[in-house]
Order: sequence, then structure tokens, then C-alpha cells
Amino acid sequence: MTVYINDLSVIAPGLVERDPALAILRGDREWAFEEMPSLKPKMLPANERRRTTNLIRLALESIQHLVRASDDLERVSTVFVSSDGDLEITDKLCMALAQDDKMVSPTLFHNSVHNAPAGYWSIAAAMQGPSTSISAANASFASGLQEAVAQVAVDGNTVLFVAYDYPAPLLLKRLRHFSHPMAIALRLGSKAEDDAYGRLELVGREVHDDLSYCKNDSLQALQEASPVGAGLPLLEALVRKQGGQIILPYLRGEKFKVTVSLRGQIND
Repeated sequence: MTVYINDLSVIAPGLVERDPALAILRGDREWAFEEMPSLKPKMLPANERRRTTNLIRLALESIQHLVRASDDLERVSTVFVSSDGDLEITDKLCMALAQDDKMVSPTLFHNSVHNAPAGYWSIAAAMQGPSTSISAANASFASGLQEAVAQVAVDGNTVLFVAYDYPAPLLLKRLRHFSHPMAIALRLGSKAEDDAYGRLELVGREVHDDLSYCKNDSLQALQEASPVGAGLPLLEALVRKQGGQIILPYLRGEKFKVTVSLRGQIND
């Protein structure tokens, strides 16, 4: 299955502004931790933004830049991926259930479903196309990418893919520890747009090859910060204009191999 990667976005500490983030992915400068500012996705009205969580705002901040004015809002699909969902909400629900009255606010309950970020997105962006929300623990990035590529291959439409995770609250950290928040978003399509980064082909499951790591060594801590970090070597290959094979962690301890071809290597 082959698709074109027409745009990309990454949000993480030290990778919030687009141009500096691209410079780090190109290897022009080192990555260094910088406290991430409070995210305020412009697509969300202020009253809606107040009802959201850190995880929801992270996902929307990353994906909102991938929409085009010319997009057919009834045909563009979305794939939202989080390895464990909103752990901030999970923590609050568990705390509420431990109380005698067990009261949960309507907003908290509303945000607890796994596809809450997709719901906020579809309303704010007026998107009417299909949306899929996935959770697959450490295999989440590869599983979500596989779903997004499959949708492009079957329907031929544009698919916006976003993978995102946010650190767990204190009581859940020993069960699921993420060092930093991170989101990676890709705009995928069956045709190359003017500024396409290249072409992505899913090769299949792999057992023996080693996982891919970032060429910019300073990004290793960020790559290992959460399952979303598995996608950083893919972004590096695209931004550096270096095609080749990327090995991603997959289900049951297997790995998944993808091939990246750059614009100059594409025979359309």
C-alpha cells in the first residue's frame, strides 16, 4: 500500500514552533528540553477550549495545520491514535469513584471516551468525513499509520493522521510513564500535492531488523519519551530528504517496516 505524505507536524517540548522543529529534524541544531507553553488551538473557540484537556488540545494543535482551504469536508478522513487515551481523565474518574458519593461531572464524563479529541475536531473543523480512533499501547503509531494508509489505498481520499500522548498524573505514572507530551500528524493522500515530502509504502511485518532511531542523537530522549516518539525517525527521513526503510515497533513484539521514497525518486 502506497500513499503520499503531503505535510507533517510535530508538537513536543522544544518542538513547538514549526521552523525550529524542522531545523532540529534536519540535524541543523540540537534538541533541548524547553517547557511547553499552554496550547490554545486556534480552531477551538475559547468556551470550547475551556472544556477540553491537555491531551485534546495537544492533538488539535498538531492536526489543525494540515487542513487545506480546498479540502472537501465530506471526504477528508481522520485517524486519531493514542496509546492509552486521556490518562488525566482516567485519574480523575478513578479518584471520583473512590469517593462515597461517586459524583462525576458531565464534562469529565463527556471527555472520557477515547474518541473525544476526534469529536472536538469534527465539530470545530466542520469535518463530515469518517473518523477512526485507535489505541494499541506501544504499537499505536504503527497501527494508526497502517489504518491511515489503508484508508487512502481503499478510498483514494485525503486522510489526516495524528498520534498523541500526554504524561500520566502521579498515581498512574508507575503503571504508564511518559516523560514528555508529544504529537505527530501527517497529511496522507493518493496523489502528491505541490509540497509533498515523499511517498510512503507499507512493506509489512518484520522480525529480525532493529528498530529505527533518530540520526540526531539529541532526539533519542524524546523518541523514547512515549510510543508516539517511534514516528520521529520517519519525520527525520522526510525532512532530511533521505529515503530508505524505517522500522517501527508493532504488535506482539513484532516490528513493521515502511519504505520512504522522496519526491525526486518518485515515478508518478
